[in-house]
Amino acid sequence: MKLNKVMFVGTGGGNDIFSCVLAAKALWRMGWRWEECMLAGVLSPFHHYEGMEDSGDGILVARPEARRYVCRNDKTTRIGFIDAVVSKMGFEEEALAELNVLGVCQFSLQEGSIGLAKNFKSLAEDGAFIVLVDVGGDIFYRGKKDPHVLSPMFDSIVLRAFVDSAAPGILFEAGPGTDGEMEPEALEEALTDVQAVSYELDPEVVDEWEKLYEKWIAPVRTGRTVPTTIQAYRSEEEILKLTYRARAHIGDTKLYHRFEQRIKTSLCKKFFLVDPRKIVNPFAVDCDSPLDWFLGTQVEQHPTNCEANLEYFRIGDRLFQFLTPSPLFPEEARNKLIDQGLEDLEAGVCDVVLMFHDDWWNTSAWYVGALTSINFFGVGLVAIEKRR
Repeated sequence: MKLNKVMFVGTGGGNDIFSCVLAAKALWRMGWRWEECMLAGVLSPFHHYEGMEDSGDGILVARPEARRYVCRNDKTTRIGFIDAVVSKMGFEEEALAELNVLGVCQFSLQEGSIGLAKNFKSLAEDGAFIVLVDVGGDIFYRGKKDPHVLSPMFDSIVLRAFVDSAAPGILFEAGPGTDGEMEPEALEEALTDVQAVSYELDPEVVDEWEKLYEKWIAPVRTGRTVPTTIQAYRSEEEILKLTYRARAHIGDTKLYHRFEQRIKTSLCKKFFLVDPRKIVNPFAVDCDSPLDWFLGTQVEQHPTNCEANLEYFRIGDRLFQFLTPSPLFPEEARNKLIDQGLEDLEAGVCDVVLMFHDDWWNTSAWYVGALTSINFFGVGLVAIEKRR
């Protein structure tokens, strides 16, 4: 296939922007060609960024010195930002030269799928072909029958935006199961349902990807999905059984829920090309903000472990928190997290917390703190403010 412009878009945040390198190298090796390409990721809407440039049409560019922060009313904490590292890699790494990589950019999720669809449509009008990149398989999330999904939010927003944009493109899928979110049988069924076309991963491509990972990514953000995908690709075992964990951090409280994940290694020795329009993901809802996505999935459908849990976000000049601990945690752990969140609210860490109605109903039976303005926020969500 010969193309003019290609935009590789990592769908899930985290190291997915780096996985765009695997997609570009694999497609180039099988004969695809393009005049120029960009590697792109999506920015978490729950953090503050510095060192970003707006290049127009909703496309942001993270310079190598770009920084990311968690912002609360009481403190601002700098955290790792892999996109800045990939940006530096894009400028300096000779191994990317043959791929005609012009640079690295990012897309905002602040306006949900509606805003992102406009970005994709603009790219299409400019002649770009979009390659969505997912390593792990959670973009195929099917609902309650996939009980330990960990991060369905970003993938589903990107998927819905792409479909709504009517832009030309395809999904590159690799390492099914290595993100710990779906079982191999579910992934095989999903790949069959969408008529995925499989291709063998070239060992030289995997070797080159691993070298770049060890040089650029591992020293900053190890992650789990990339090294596990490489491990599964090289494994002679039919099934890998690995321990994964859901995490919940709020202040100094850090809790983890561990579970076993099975990975079918034969799936990880290939990559798959998929028409994204064939994917039926119930969380790929039309939304105009992260909160709108949360209401359309976690409230109107069913709660899951997701990127929004316990995160802070702003509406105007007020700082909100999703005080919605993951259902993967036992009741005792969820109650501990809720107690910590309400104490933080009283201390002024944020201005408003959002809780599931049932959680607040159970908590209000024993909670004696100085809170007021308990308002229903939609059908199953409650907004709670500190008394002023």
